[in-house]
Amino acid sequence: MSEEGGKKALIILFNGTVDALQMMASLAYGLTAMGIHVYIFLQTWGVWAFLKGNPEKLNHLDPNARWSETYKDLVPEIIENMKKAGTANWYELLQEMKEDGMLTVYSCSTAALQFGVKSKDGFDEIVDDITGVFEAAQLAEECDIFYYV
Repeated sequence: MSEEGGKKALIILFNGTVDALQMMASLAYGLTAMGIHVYIFLQTWGVWAFLKGNPEKLNHLDPNARWSETYKDLVPEIIENMKKAGTANWYELLQEMKEDGMLTVYSCSTAALQFGVKSKDGFDEIVDDITGVFEAAQLAEECDIFYYV
């Protein structure tokens, strides 16, 4: 399931809000810059974020996108600061890592079924495959670094 050799990191992505996706992509980008291959295993709302058509709904500069409710009042300020800083969109960062061969994205098969998705065709092109938690647990054993978002 995983690439041979080199350090590996696994990120379990449960959350599908813009702020979580932005943080996850920044974390993954930093890891890949260190030469670490990143695997993302999508769960529940992470799966939802990668369903066909949903990444477009989660733009980091859209105050009406799905942001964490707890910090909703800070979103306009955060967006303004991201514009000033030239912060890259979470999806663009993931695309760059994919092009560099440093990112593999899996969806949980059970979570996919909960959204009515039975094949990879229901997902955005960035998703590599649908697999189960057993395989994700095996992958976790092979990884040097583990994060839960």
